[in-house]
Amino acid sequence: MYFATSKDILFIVLAFAVLWLAIFLSWAIYYLVGILKDARDTVHGVKKAADAIESAAGHLKGKFESLLNIVSVIGDGFRMFMDRDGKKKK
Repeated sequence: MYFATSKDILFIVLAFAVLWLAIFLSWAIYYLVGILKDARDTVHGVKKAADAIESAAGHLKGKFESLLNIVSVIGDGFRMFMDRDGKKKK
């Protein structure tokens, strides 16, 4: 007979338990790796979106600064015109 003692049955049961534990851990690690990959992809997408927003904000800031420079030049010209017009009236 294959099972001489109850110890042999215990070893066979333990072997099957270890086998099922290994299968379960392999399955769990596989899904954990998938979840971590999805998280990494999500973080990468958020970083790309944040970089795009930062780039757009920088672009808008540059445009706003150039607009302020133009308005400043126009204001200086208008001020000079008003000063000259005020001197002519006196």
